[in-house]
Amino acid sequence: MQLKIDPKLAELKMAMNIGMLDYKVSVAASDDGLFTTMREAMSLRIEELMGEAAASDPVIASVRDVFKQTGKDPSRYRPSSEAITRRVISGKGISSINNVVDCGNLVSLMTGIPVGCYDADKITSDITLRIGEKGEAYEGLGRDEVNLEGLPVLVDTNGPFGTPYSDSVRTPVGSECKNLIFVLYGLNVDIEHVEAAAEIADTLITSFCIDHQPKE
Repeated sequence: MQLKIDPKLAELKMAMNIGMLDYKVSVAASDDGLFTTMREAMSLRIEELMGEAAASDPVIASVRDVFKQTGKDPSRYRPSSEAITRRVISGKGISSINNVVDCGNLVSLMTGIPVGCYDADKITSDITLRIGEKGEAYEGLGRDEVNLEGLPVLVDTNGPFGTPYSDSVRTPVGSECKNLIFVLYGLNVDIEHVEAAAEIADTLITSFCIDHQPKE
């Protein structure tokens, strides 16, 4: 499966360093080791921001700039990395979903880069990242209908399924997921930072989401 970037995004003259990783995973409840890692990351993030708003983080600010350029108000449609950072610094923490989604949220919190975790078996073709068009919408995870116009969106032959704001109910990682597509939305983010985020993601996914038990 390949990921292509629509030329209209290139016209923004901003870096579009989109990372896509794929894994065979075993989805389960997060274990104590992952919870400990999450707590440590939340404490570190609070210390890093030193009472400043999440949007003051330079990576989050860079992603917000892309939203502005594509036509979406980032104060109404916040990048998912900003939303999760706001929760953490306000003391609400991160709600646990499963080991894969929790790792995705952890990467987003630690790096400021929005990420998406998708069940590859629910994606019908190669993927294109483009700007959402007028009238496009989908049902968001934990949300009502998401207006996609002006958002960077991932699409396959069945239409949009993911954004750096909120993903759809069509391709989530649930208990039945075996094949994971992990996307790092490095919008207006330098390649070195995206590569570092990919290394963090790889460490977390291989440590907490892959069954290392030998087969009998």
